[in-house]
Amino acid sequence: MQKESHIHEKAINFYLEGFQKACNSFNDYEFPKVSIVIPTFNCVHTIPLTLDSILNQQYARFEILVVDAGSTDRTIEVVKNYRDERIQIFSVATYQRYEMLNKGISQASGEYINFLFPGDFYLGREVLKQMMALVLSHQMPDLVFCGTFLRDGKSEPKILFRHLSLKLLRMGHQPTSLQSCWFKIETLKKLDKFDMSYNQRGGYELMCRFALHHHLKTVSTNRVFTDYDLRSVTRQMVITHFLETLKTIFHYFGVWATFRWFFHQKDMYRYIKLWMRNARLAFLGR
Repeated sequence: MQKESHIHEKAINFYLEGFQKACNSFNDYEFPKVSIVIPTFNCVHTIPLTLDSILNQQYARFEILVVDAGSTDRTIEVVKNYRDERIQIFSVATYQRYEMLNKGISQASGEYINFLFPGDFYLGREVLKQMMALVLSHQMPDLVFCGTFLRDGKSEPKILFRHLSLKLLRMGHQPTSLQSCWFKIETLKKLDKFDMSYNQRGGYELMCRFALHHHLKTVSTNRVFTDYDLRSVTRQMVITHFLETLKTIFHYFGVWATFRWFFHQKDMYRYIKLWMRNARLAFLGR
């Protein structure tokens, strides 16, 4: 049985710590270089929002790695029109999100790495500086993360932030979104990056693997620094989410944890809700 105390997470409430003081404690040259990976495919309308939020950061040392899966719209043209030497473009044959993220990890030259998808953005111009001040204040941990806004355009945005624990992971939950995580790149490489057999829950699987390496250090803040576009959810996505969660819990935590998760999970309810909504649209036209 894994012991919760082995996860070296330190939660920081920057409202109490005095965040700006922490930022001003370091010189610009001390801040680590950050690599931001963006996987793209036919996202001409959403990629500017993400790129603008990064390029507006009050932070000197970062690079943007756009990994494109053969976009047939004007996505690449839009990216190139920024004419910013900090933006690099790479190509892959097909859209497989974790293959694309792994490509970004392999090409990155920073010390820390963050992953954004088109439509996601930072909430403010000092997000990178804030998160990297957290890194410097705590001796370069393997992972720092913050809270995230979950937005779907249909209901009120929700905040996702929990403390990282094996108990949380055994229930199929992540502490935050992947977009709100900054990993030390060398740590990700030692963990063999993302598992490319996943389509949706590769971030969750990586978190499980990370947490089970008890020597790795995590620091978090409950401040919300990223906005995560949930996009439209389909029944197939719910099924994939269910199956990949089941697969991960069974692999890392065993049969009994899988049974406990099964009787608490909400994917089946989400599937039925989507099915009923689609049926209502089909029969009633509204």
